[in-house]
Amino acid sequence: MNYTYNVINCQCTNCGDETDVKFVHSKNTIKETYTLYLITSGNGIAVVDENRYFLEEGMSLISFPFSDLSIISEKKTPIKFKWIEFKGSEAAWIISQTSFSKINPFTLSPKITDFEKYFDIAECHKKELFARCRASGKLIELLSFYIQFSPNVNDNTESYVVSARNYIDKNYRESDFSVQSVADHIKIDRTYLYRLFKKETGMSVKDYINNCRISKAEELLANPSIPIKDVAYSVGFSDQMYFSRTFKKFTGVTPTDFRKETITK
Repeated sequence: MNYTYNVINCQCTNCGDETDVKFVHSKNTIKETYTLYLITSGNGIAVVDENRYFLEEGMSLISFPFSDLSIISEKKTPIKFKWIEFKGSEAAWIISQTSFSKINPFTLSPKITDFEKYFDIAECHKKELFARCRASGKLIELLSFYIQFSPNVNDNTESYVVSARNYIDKNYRESDFSVQSVADHIKIDRTYLYRLFKKETGMSVKDYINNCRISKAEELLANPSIPIKDVAYSVGFSDQMYFSRTFKKFTGVTPTDFRKETITK
């Protein structure tokens, strides 16, 4: 039986390019994905969650999860850009290592020859395991240039967020694990932790915990011999109904339907 691997935590979901944006380009990103834009020519304005940013050739812009973005093109010099959409807890961590943040969602693009080619990841449109792995690898390579050329220079913030992430990765399977557990471990105020984590990753601490749990649940659900109730308990949910609601919120389908779709592929 062919079980699909579903726990690639830096997953490229879509990519493309806009070559004739004359007036307004709107992209609804009210979902749990990042979208990274590379401005290849022209000028324009980006409106991200009601904040306006000037765009020109050579800039990169990121839209964080649960954000709304519109790009308004200059009439004389229509803007052109490439974009790539991705998700996952590893992706969140990688972005936290760059200068991108909710309050600073743009930077100069890395000075790499033919850099725009890294946005062309044809495998992201394919469903096969080998294609998804290759797409993930190419995405990580792309994001690595932003770590190299636009690193996060806020050492204190980075240490808090990295410490929180590492602690979550090790303990999210515990049923009594919570946001407060993380705040207590790294010894900072819970509200302050929320602001730092949201700023650097685009996700709340709670959403990051649940993302880890759901990603592991996807892996376990691929094995039909494991009851769904046991899957829920194994990833930190003591209530199977709450697990099902959370799973559907993150994936769009119930655990039962996800298992059926996975096994029949």
